[in-house]
Amino acid sequence: MSPESAGPAEPARSAGAEASKGVLGRGSIYTIGTVAPILANVAVVPIVTRLLGPQAYGAVAVAITVMWVAMMAGSLGMPSVITRQGILARSGVAGARALLLRGSLITVALMTVAIVTAPLWDPLVRAQLRGPVLLALAASALFVVVENSQALLRVLDRPGAFVSLSLTATLGGPILGLALLTQDRSPSAYLIGLTAGYAAAAAVGLVMCLRGGRPRRDRGDTRAALRLGLPVIPHLVALYLANGALVFLATRLYGVTASGRIQLALLVGSSPAVITSALNNSWAPIVYRAPEHERGAVLRHTARDIATLAAFISGGVALLSPWLMQFLAPPKFGPLELVPAVAITAFGCVLSVAYLANVHLIFAAGRSLWLSVVTPLSLLVGITCAYLAGQHNLVLLSVGFPATYLTLAVGTAWLRRYVHAVPWTETALLVPTVLGLALCAAGGLLPTSGTATLVRLAVAAVAGFGTLRLARRVLQ
Repeated sequence: MSPESAGPAEPARSAGAEASKGVLGRGSIYTIGTVAPILANVAVVPIVTRLLGPQAYGAVAVAITVMWVAMMAGSLGMPSVITRQGILARSGVAGARALLLRGSLITVALMTVAIVTAPLWDPLVRAQLRGPVLLALAASALFVVVENSQALLRVLDRPGAFVSLSLTATLGGPILGLALLTQDRSPSAYLIGLTAGYAAAAAVGLVMCLRGGRPRRDRGDTRAALRLGLPVIPHLVALYLANGALVFLATRLYGVTASGRIQLALLVGSSPAVITSALNNSWAPIVYRAPEHERGAVLRHTARDIATLAAFISGGVALLSPWLMQFLAPPKFGPLELVPAVAITAFGCVLSVAYLANVHLIFAAGRSLWLSVVTPLSLLVGITCAYLAGQHNLVLLSVGFPATYLTLAVGTAWLRRYVHAVPWTETALLVPTVLGLALCAAGGLLPTSGTATLVRLAVAAVAGFGTLRLARRVLQ
């Protein structure tokens, strides 16, 4: 190969390597700031399950699912838009601050209307879930304010503030809820604590983001943000329901107690997706900031490394799931029976990287409208698969999670081409995906008790070594 032909490719490879270092290096501050309090939150779950029992915890599981769905729907897509506004729009950071305020006020107003009109719709909800659902709606509005604030902190590149806010939001509420449970062992007591914690975090987030600068918007900023953000709502709701809809489906097919059991398996199995989503806090801005002619190379390099990381972590979670499930729930929840569900869900986290990569390019192109069609259709495919596989077996409901993300990966790949976004080499994800499939299959099929579990530990150790080696390669 001549020097002339090699020249343009070398800067692109260098840009990709630097981008991976940015996402997994400095960007790991955002990742740790997002993941650490969530893991600390998970550490509270074993106490909650033991204090409440299967049926009462099922009510909490349904309420938390409602909270996240309401948060996605009521946010108007602003958390996604605020980051793009601060980096790519003419009004910049001042305009992003204005969107933070306006978007948060609109969300609070929407959730207030939903709560006030509860007498009109709460007969549709089971009696034991009515109080928890109302608390979930209140908590969702407060959590949107936190999400909007975190979106602006990413633009400002203030990882310390981001970590502090994440700790306040994700850990404060569960600790308050746990404290109230010691006085009143009911789902509502725990959810009141969650809501109070989110209220404190929302106040902290607004102070962090509005201090040191004034909001200012250009004419038409809000309309433009809504045009970009509103189509994201069905996309975000459907995205969350890739997991949450399975809880509702379990309630419909098997009752409230079963919904709590499958929610625990989904919680463990989807935990690697928490890490990839946390990496997104630094991944998206790096892709947006890359020059257009380098964006494809940057995305290919970063997506390959993130997918490899997701494969190792997902495989590790699947392999260690017998111990993780027994840590989260007492024997009356039947935790070992849910190990295959954890492994199936974990593989979906590997598939999610392909979806995320294409979505970055779609957002960078400012063409998000069709996501409001592609993502709900993908969810419909996933729910159909879950129903067909799981109507006689609770564990097989988890098939819906990877089915949704596989369909999403294909759908967003088509959409990226349709909107003429920057191309990239998607085959870079083939090897990480096969690796993730092999590790997760081992996690789902290997014995869950006896001396044979030593094989699980050995393979999990290999996955851990692979994770450390990947981190060392990227950072060097």
